[in-house]
Order: sequence, then C-alpha cells, then structure tokens
Amino acid sequence: MDEYDKRILNVLKNNSDMPLKDIGKTIGLYSPSAISRRINEMKKSGIIKKNIALIDYEKLGYDFMTIVFIKTKYKKDYAHNVGEQLKRLDNVVAIYFILGDIDFVMITINKNRETYLRTMEALTAMEEIERSDSRIIGYTIKDIDFGSINIK
Repeated sequence: MDEYDKRILNVLKNNSDMPLKDIGKTIGLYSPSAISRRINEMKKSGIIKKNIALIDYEKLGYDFMTIVFIKTKYKKDYAHNVGEQLKRLDNVVAIYFILGDIDFVMITINKNRETYLRTMEALTAMEEIERSDSRIIGYTIKDIDFGSINIK
C-alpha cells in the first residue's frame, strides 16, 4: 500500500460512487485504469470489504434503536459460538466482543418495541446467555462515521 492507495481510500470512505476520473483529480493520479486496478487490488486483499449504501433507517420508520449489554456463561470457545448465534438475530446491526464484566455489546435497529421484544426473546432463549441489559437510544448525535478517520 502506497500513498496513492491511501489517498484513494480517503476519497472512497466518503464517496464510494465518485467517478474514477474525479478520484484521479482529487489524488493526483490521472489514469482511471490505474485507479481501477488499485481499487480492485484493495478489494481482493480485503482492505475494501464492500461498497454499501448508507441508509437513514429512521426515515424508514426504524427508530427504536437499542444497545444491549450481554453477559455469557464461560465455556470453551464461548466468544466465537455466542457471537455466531447473535449474528443470526433479526435487526442486529453490530456486535462487539469486549473485555471486562460484560462480554458483548449488541446494537439493534427496530421498527418498534414489538420487533425489539422478538429479538430479545430469541436472545434470552440462548442457554449461553447469563443476563442482558438493554438501553434505548433517545437520538443519534453521531453515527458510526469512518469518514472521520484520516488514513495515513
């Protein structure tokens, strides 16, 4: 990875739809084919995982957001096994395995309390879960924003 690759990433993290020609003007590399080749190489190597649309779920009526703190029972490979089960729950948008008194933090986005409660019923049915503690998000001040990271 050289300086041009880093410049490309800094552009793409804010606008992955930018035309290759415009990326070239922004970073000082004027060959669209060279930029395309670099992007494809970063995709193949896993640096660029995928291009996605950032959707405003609140505008679609998904405005019941929660943070769930999960304590599990310790067993062999519990972090991996429980993580795999949590990934399959509906409306879960992020799961983090953390160190400390709590084992996982899970973020959900739901249309309403009813859909959230269905997710929680599935969570509590897992025998590996010792307890959970949920917080309802009042409103978002700053969402996950990778654009604020300057790749150097």
